[in-house]
Amino acid sequence: MKLKQTGVAHLVSSGRGLLSFLNRIPGFCPSRLLFLLVVVAIFAIQLAQADDKPANNSASRSQSETRIITSDNSSTESVLYYTLRNHTGEQTVDAYYGDLRDRPHSGVCEVNIRPTGYKEITSRLPFYVPDTNKEVMMLKEFPEEKLWQAFEQAANDADENKVVLFVHGYNINFIKGCNRAAIFQQTLNEHSRMLLFSWPSDGTLVSYTRDEADIEWSQHYLEAVIEKLSRIYGPQRLNIVAHSLGARGVFRAMQLISRKDNKKHVNELVFMAPDIDAEVFRLAFPDLKKIANRITLYSSENDQPLRLSNEVHGNPRLGEAGENLVVIKGMDTIDVSISGGREVTGHLYHLYNDVVRADLGLLLSNGKTTSMRPNMKLLHKDELPYWMLLPYSE
Repeated sequence: MKLKQTGVAHLVSSGRGLLSFLNRIPGFCPSRLLFLLVVVAIFAIQLAQADDKPANNSASRSQSETRIITSDNSSTESVLYYTLRNHTGEQTVDAYYGDLRDRPHSGVCEVNIRPTGYKEITSRLPFYVPDTNKEVMMLKEFPEEKLWQAFEQAANDADENKVVLFVHGYNINFIKGCNRAAIFQQTLNEHSRMLLFSWPSDGTLVSYTRDEADIEWSQHYLEAVIEKLSRIYGPQRLNIVAHSLGARGVFRAMQLISRKDNKKHVNELVFMAPDIDAEVFRLAFPDLKKIANRITLYSSENDQPLRLSNEVHGNPRLGEAGENLVVIKGMDTIDVSISGGREVTGHLYHLYNDVVRADLGLLLSNGKTTSMRPNMKLLHKDELPYWMLLPYSE
């Protein structure tokens, strides 16, 4: 029933197609792209092994603590989703949703996460190799009304209950989105309930421009979901985390909301490695600040996909650090460049860097200010403060 989504031959073919396309762009450096494609291909192969291998057992997860896996125990995560993907007509978990635009569908996916048993070996390698296998064991679709009723019930059960809206990035099919959402959900405590917003990304390396069009198309649905969750929970209990190209969709949706009124709609607005034009964001930041209590940017100098996006678009991306680090008054900028982590692309630190994951958990679950969280060093750029996230002490 499990279908492989990625193979070496597919990656090589996709890489050649992308190289041929971008080679026609004036001033583009094909040798640099070839290097990046090799890096991305190695990472994709490693990640596919972890995302696609079947898991044979499961265990109930604890509901009383942040669930970053550090032991040999398996974990089963129930991820609620809202998707704009089409029904393919297939009745298997892997192929039930496609990559075409459709009306909204909602439901829950059960994801089993279990260690590979090779962590002692992989932890000593100079690059990151996933040490867990992930498999969507069950997919259950239900009417959208039932989804909102579940959130209304959770919001009414306790005042401390929160909701986290997670929006994935580029090159993510539905199954990979569920798997990564399950990993991210482990960073939250028992009072935070997550909703995965799965927009119709193609899930292939060569479909970047199509993904750009699809996230643009999705922004009005994102706007409606944000407003709905804000009405159910109130602005103090709605947090949003958006990654990569998904951050651009959230950015656009928040702009649309800000044009309607000046009241707060969101508590924590978190951009992880956002693929957004940095200058466009600067100009629009006052609109976002009107409707979000706190805005946090995580960025890295080691982010290879954003470096490539910079070359394609001709302008720095919001998630870049180094000379392109964006520091704005009223926003918490966190540079994770030296925080550790061996993931090859430097783009998935919210999933595979435990220092970043722990910090994000404290931000979302406890609402701790940046200055009160561990491993933070205060620095300045253009006389404005920002934070460097440091690695764990040996």
